[in-house]
Amino acid sequence: MEKIDLIRQCQTGDKDSLGKLYRIYSQNALGTAYLISNSRGIAEDIVQEAFIQCFKHIRNLRDPQTFDAWFYKILVTTGWRMVKKHNRYMSAESRNIDESASVSNFNNDFDAFANSLSLKQALNKLSFPLKTVVILFYYNQMPIKDIAKITGCFQGTVKSRLHNARKQLYYELCGELKEGAYLEKSLDIYKRKGYNLNGKHG
Repeated sequence: MEKIDLIRQCQTGDKDSLGKLYRIYSQNALGTAYLISNSRGIAEDIVQEAFIQCFKHIRNLRDPQTFDAWFYKILVTTGWRMVKKHNRYMSAESRNIDESASVSNFNNDFDAFANSLSLKQALNKLSFPLKTVVILFYYNQMPIKDIAKITGCFQGTVKSRLHNARKQLYYELCGELKEGAYLEKSLDIYKRKGYNLNGKHG
């Protein structure tokens, strides 16, 4: 069944289709939620609540082709709300990082970039807007136009945030990494996967 047809079936309330949709999106949603919250427990709560809201309101989705942006907007909004609620967004030095849930568990190309303690700490120093676009662009491999829809801002703003986030990450990491070798290696992975550093997918 095509994804569009599956979403239409979900809009009728078909339980089997809702289950299939969950299986398709849940793993990547959990990875996204973990990167937002840095806690496996909170990430699971985020995903659960996001899918509850998704299934509750999916009938209101006018265009099934926009499901990805619609769903991830719910996920990201839910994620930041729960992070604030749990008072988990603080400086990396005072954060108790959940090492039991390595990003590598989520089987994504973002692994090489986010699986070190230093990088996690640097990511957690980013503001909500900057961290969000980094996660959506690199982890979820979303195009700029979809990130703009999810975050509710212009495409130019998304590109600017990506640029500022990369500058801040580079600044945070290069003081610790010899000649920035690890960061350069990580960014090279993105280039080989079809990304460039101008906020666009190649």
